[in-house]
Amino acid sequence: MERLYFVCPVTRRTIDVGVVTEIGTLLRIKSEKLRTRCPACGNTHEWIVREAVLPKAA
Repeated sequence: MERLYFVCPVTRRTIDVGVVTEIGTLLRIKSEKLRTRCPACGNTHEWIVREAVLPKAA
């Protein structure tokens, strides 16, 4: 399972938007948009799934 993180365009902080998915699903939905309220700045942002930042493998 992969947790998706995005970069807030206002604060430039990497944020957890609460989405967890399998890598196969992630590859199928990479062109889809995700719209959510940003916990860093409080604004609503729209990201394309392929813009997600994945945590580095330990």
